[in-house]
Amino acid sequence: MFRRIIGTVVVVIFIAGIFLTAGCRKDRSMTLTITVKMMADTNVLVEGAKVVLNKDDVHVEGYTDALGQFRHTFNLQIQLDVKVTKDTLSGMGIVNLGDLGTDVEKSIYIY
Repeated sequence: MFRRIIGTVVVVIFIAGIFLTAGCRKDRSMTLTITVKMMADTNVLVEGAKVVLNKDDVHVEGYTDALGQFRHTFNLQIQLDVKVTKDTLSGMGIVNLGDLGTDVEKSIYIY
């Protein structure tokens, strides 16, 4: 009788552990989308602009696509400095990647 009770308790704890750990899993990454626009005309998206994300030992570089967007996936919470250049035009800003699993969008205007 005692063995049966212990066996039942172990099974219940095992099943509860499976449900609890499966429910806590969530996507621990986020996609940052930087959209580069002209300051003179904010409807103009800038293709081929160089985007540099930097803070401490995090350094990411890339170029905007035909829609004026640069995307990168992160799995950490951090505040990044953003610098954008295209020919003689430039712009800068700060982006806060706070909630893991939440995508972030930021517009940077160059002039």
